[in-house]
Amino acid sequence: MFGMNLRVITTKGETEVPVTPRVSVEFERQFQTGLGRAFQSDQKLEHMYWIAWKATGGKADFEKFLDELVDVQIVGADERPLSDSQ
Repeated sequence: MFGMNLRVITTKGETEVPVTPRVSVEFERQFQTGLGRAFQSDQKLEHMYWIAWKATGGKADFEKFLDELVDVQIVGADERPLSDSQ
């Protein structure tokens, strides 16, 4: 999912953030699955919201972030998402 940017809209405004390698690895450690697999066969809104939380800095509590979250949109992505073998 390298090359993916998210538009994160909260009650405080909106920002566009990249999904960095660090965010990708933290996601895989947290959910015990690869990003490619999570978005191809086990899609959950929590996954997208968690990535947005981490990509924006993840400083506030995740639950507080959810209370302020309005929407998350993918605004740029590599045409070739990670395969299950990566």
